[in-house]
Amino acid sequence: MDNRVIIDEKEYLEKTLKTIKELIEEENGSLEEVTNSIYELKKYIWENIGSGDEVEIENDMYEANKKVDHANDKVLKLQKLKKASKTPYFGRVDFTADFRKNKHRKVYIGITGISKDYNFYVFDWRSPIASLFYNYGKGKAEYEAPRGTIEGEISLKRQYKIVNGEIQRIIESDINIDDDFLQEILSKSSSEKMTNIVNTIQKEQNKIIRNVDDKYLIVQGVAGSGKTAVALHRIAYLLFQQKDLTSNNILILSPNDVFSEYISRVLPELGEENVLETTFSDFAKRYIKNKNIESFPKFIERCYKIKDENEIKIIKYKLSDEFIELLDQKIKEYKDNIYFSDNLIVGSYEFSAKELEKLFKEKFHKLPVEERIEAMIEYICDITGKAYKKNRAIIKKGLNTLIKNKLNAKDLYNKIIDSKEFKEKTNNFDNKLTNKILRYEDLIPLMYIFFEINGYPNNNHIKQVVIDEAQDYTLLQYKILKQIFKTASFTILGDINQSINPYYVYQDLNKINSVFDNKGREIQLNKTYRSSKEIIDYTNEILDLSNTCAVRRANNEPVECKEIKQSEAKKNLKFDIKEMRKNNIKRIAIITKDDEQSAWLYELLKEEIKEITVVKDSTDNKMGNVVILPSYISKGLEFDGVIVYTDAENYYDKNEKRLYYVVCTRAQHKLIVYNQKETDIKNNCDIIKEK
Repeated sequence: MDNRVIIDEKEYLEKTLKTIKELIEEENGSLEEVTNSIYELKKYIWENIGSGDEVEIENDMYEANKKVDHANDKVLKLQKLKKASKTPYFGRVDFTADFRKNKHRKVYIGITGISKDYNFYVFDWRSPIASLFYNYGKGKAEYEAPRGTIEGEISLKRQYKIVNGEIQRIIESDINIDDDFLQEILSKSSSEKMTNIVNTIQKEQNKIIRNVDDKYLIVQGVAGSGKTAVALHRIAYLLFQQKDLTSNNILILSPNDVFSEYISRVLPELGEENVLETTFSDFAKRYIKNKNIESFPKFIERCYKIKDENEIKIIKYKLSDEFIELLDQKIKEYKDNIYFSDNLIVGSYEFSAKELEKLFKEKFHKLPVEERIEAMIEYICDITGKAYKKNRAIIKKGLNTLIKNKLNAKDLYNKIIDSKEFKEKTNNFDNKLTNKILRYEDLIPLMYIFFEINGYPNNNHIKQVVIDEAQDYTLLQYKILKQIFKTASFTILGDINQSINPYYVYQDLNKINSVFDNKGREIQLNKTYRSSKEIIDYTNEILDLSNTCAVRRANNEPVECKEIKQSEAKKNLKFDIKEMRKNNIKRIAIITKDDEQSAWLYELLKEEIKEITVVKDSTDNKMGNVVILPSYISKGLEFDGVIVYTDAENYYDKNEKRLYYVVCTRAQHKLIVYNQKETDIKNNCDIIKEK
């Protein structure tokens, strides 16, 4: 690159860093003033708390809280500015709008916008004009501004690598994201936690991130296509774009706690607070009062161990869409069979049993049972002229005394699974719920019955729901979530090829759209950025896929397969880990089929490999550079190197090929497979037999 260009770029960086320094000094001074003001105001309140006017004190308290919020905003701004002083920007486009007549604008793009005295030094990556960087190369381009579409031309596009305030690389780019720059980033070692992708967002990803037109987005993306990263950057974009949206208005449903911890750094890196996050099982605990609710990973672990065909048939039916029809039928029958045994007397009024039944079954028939009773109480109070708040409890007690055939959710569910219709479908004759562990396949229908009887909670404060690993949720779960978050927008991301539930598999994620009245937009992501070409070729063979495109270049590291005896596991694993490290493979995962194998291998290796850790379905153990974990916890994670470990008698069979696919696609640079029989799942690697 021309020396003059380099000098100009260094001068611009120095000017930007100087501005950031000035802004930090200003914010520090302003923060000190606000802090002193808070101190003085609280001191005044404390000194006058006993003698001052109550209204005045209350106003002062309100003012103090406002000042504290203001101070917190300044602290967050300072944190962003200090991060920006290390890497103020990563991209630039020179854009000439058609209406500006050859006056081009240099648009530098970074994680945080930098401006002072109406001079914009760096634009936030989420600003409208920054979309030019992600969507276009040199030539004709346009972006959506508040006043409409701005058309023009990009005459220059650059990418920067700036570390600790110094330019290390400048790349002239004529395409979306420079191939060499992207390959350099992809070649880096993975980290213990997911990092942001803000400087390499691709055009197809950017469309999802900036989509504000569709209330419901359903994203089908292959393994390694950046689904989760896109979802998190979408959250950051929406927080920037929608001023009335806060982190407390957004809920992420994650597959497990390990995954939640893995993604916890992305939003703070982007200058935003982490949002609300939970798993479906933990979410259910708020409503289903059972201390021992089975988690999804524990359910999957159990599923792959079941050999009894009748038990499999029962689980399949309980998870099926067909079972929803039986649930709806039985819930309707239950509501229709409720009646009132006698008249209700309230003051000088008497409501006949027939009149009460008419209110229950006709006037308020659209409501759940408990909400019908509440509506009846309000109606009775209106008719009798009684105060609702004062008389609600006694009228409710009277109605509950008269109402017959009323059941709680658990009793109704037991009645359903003891019904003739259920037994005909499952050949099951003894399947009542116990007071022990509430199994996952029972949790979902039980929640549905609970809400259909008691009413769905109004979670209107949640405005955005993000569901990751969407293929692992049944249609009934989506029906429940849609009813709970009636007014929320949904971003649903998954991959039908990564369905690890052997008893519920989508042929097409767009089926979920039926829950949202087919108003959702389905988007495909077919490029994978995680794994090398060799690994992608291998994993495509597992499921006979042809639509997965590897962005990473081939690294001349073929997938390696071994047949070993259990007694040789320690020697082989130590050797493979040592060889990987020699080849600069830093983060290594040994992924087993189940918890038992993980625990056994950990005991086998913990004295030999000091840094090794074992991970279950919680975050008790921190993931280090060598980790052992079971297959069903590995979803969404990625590692530089992966060793897929199975015993010779416990390999993945055809029914487990999607689980095997998930495990193998965790690898970025190197994949080694132990004891996988090619007769059961297609393999295209050379098997190395130990002598």
